Amino acid sequence: MAVSNLVPFLIMFACNILIIRILRKVQKQRPTMMHDLYVHRANSFTIKMTMMIVICMAYFLLAMTPFTTFFIVESYLRPGYKEANNYVALARLDLIWTVCYLIGLTNFCVNFFLYTAMNDRFSKEFLAMTRCQPR
Repeated sequence: MAVSNLVPFLIMFACNILIIRILRKVQKQRPTMMHDLYVHRANSFTIKMTMMIVICMAYFLLAMTPFTTFFIVESYLRPGYKEANNYVALARLDLIWTVCYLIGLTNFCVNFFLYTAMNDRFSKEFLAMTRCQPR
């Protein structure tokens, strides 16, 4: 059970590393494909995108670590508590699970604010959408 909880972390980490490598590779190739006037702006966007990916991934890991750690620890504790009919400890485990779950859910809330703060296009499109303005 503990290993299966780590699989999404590893997949996300590997995919983000691949995306960052591709962005860096394109950034190095860009001067040969574009005029010099556009290279700086495109490279700036690539750097911002890379920072956004790294910060979102870091917050995801920070928010989901308690949840994943709980499942590892709980897999060892719960059977002993059930055998001993320790209902207080089982209730505490359920409370800890709830808190860890809520901390993990904050990732979805924080992503919106990270995208808005770090991506000018996203914030402009969001403002236009909320004001019902055409693009």
